[in-house]
Amino acid sequence: MSTGKDDHQENPFVEALNSDALRELLLDGEKRSLAEQFQQNLRTLSDMFVNLSDDEKRQFAKDFKGKFVKSLGHLNEFSKQKRIVQSAAKDEAAATTGSSLAGMLPGVGMFLDDQLSPTPIGYGLLVGLLVLVIAFFGYKLYLSLTEKERKREEKLKAKQEKSKKKK
Repeated sequence: MSTGKDDHQENPFVEALNSDALRELLLDGEKRSLAEQFQQNLRTLSDMFVNLSDDEKRQFAKDFKGKFVKSLGHLNEFSKQKRIVQSAAKDEAAATTGSSLAGMLPGVGMFLDDQLSPTPIGYGLLVGLLVLVIAFFGYKLYLSLTEKERKREEKLKAKQEKSKKKK
């Protein structure tokens, strides 16, 4: 345990840099970039603290000792509570899925998700259906064109035979 004389020498920024709260924030994927920026700022402030006079260090340590760690702890606690709320919201959404179209009709979940947007299998079926429709109408067009061509050729033959008979 440190004495009153050593307390002013102790750097409160080093204490904050070594805190469990900052470590937990650095492990949190969502808060990682913010925590890294905060960590860098703490290092800069720690370097500035070293350059203060002994009286300034004593006054600063007296005023701010432990406040950074407490602030980090509060931020970390807030982050944990937010995760709990998000987890509860996801659980509630999963429980209400039964009332959606995908939950009510068996097999629909394979083609549509809860927001009624197609799944990859649904997209595949849509593309397959589109290809079948295009192929059907393409085949009908081909039949129509070949029939027209055949009738035109028959007409031409009949005309040529008629003209041969006249001669």
